[in-house]
Amino acid sequence: MKNKLKYYLFLIPASSLVLSCSDAGKKYEDVEEAKTCSMIFIDKSVSVNVNKKFVNEKYTKVISQLIDENVKGKGDKIEVYFVHENTAKGKAVEVTSRTEKGELQGASSTDSEAISTEYNMSMDKERSVFKKIVFAQLASQNTSSSKNNTDIWAALPLIDKVIGKGYNVKAYFLSDMVESMKAEGRRDFHTNPPVDDAAAVGWAREDADGLKATLPNIGLAQIFIAKPFEPTASRKKNNPAISTYWQRLFLELGVTAEVVEL
Repeated sequence: MKNKLKYYLFLIPASSLVLSCSDAGKKYEDVEEAKTCSMIFIDKSVSVNVNKKFVNEKYTKVISQLIDENVKGKGDKIEVYFVHENTAKGKAVEVTSRTEKGELQGASSTDSEAISTEYNMSMDKERSVFKKIVFAQLASQNTSSSKNNTDIWAALPLIDKVIGKGYNVKAYFLSDMVESMKAEGRRDFHTNPPVDDAAAVGWAREDADGLKATLPNIGLAQIFIAKPFEPTASRKKNNPAISTYWQRLFLELGVTAEVVEL
């Protein structure tokens, strides 16, 4: 994958919103207070077709809602990664809110109302731009051979690293969660899925033992999973044991917040 795209966008009115990619090496000291980083992992492997009407509508709604809920002002940011064989190098885009609210202290009630109105209008415009950027990433196609494998594990150190910078991290997996890597010591749920919850829990414990030492911060993450399956999908297609595996893996890794399936 190419390096992350950079966007420099300027919006009116006076609070001038500037959207840009933050430097990858930026330290938390540069952030005035703990902000929210929404990490969106979009599955670009062959098993997920975002062009299907149900999938596209579901994922569009998830993206729209998370941006509305999580981007509340200066410093909040969105990072988008593509999930495939090279997830670790799959960052597609990063945008950061630059909207600041005017000083309210000492302002008259009329001025305060005007400042708040301008701020809300600016935030709405900024969120709208963010949505267009992320929707474009959702629609993009993966035509490379990387689509033949799915490395979801690689998302974990990415999440851990951002938490280590001091952000409140909300990670969203827009994926069927079918880990599929053929290297030794990896899982390939396409060829060998967990047959039941007992197997899923056993594998999750085993895998967590090998992963947790390198993930000191991940316990603070909030995890959300949006699968591409319709409610009528069969158990063979939407294997519930795979959901059990991920629920248990995150639990074993120390994630205290409940993993939410959207």
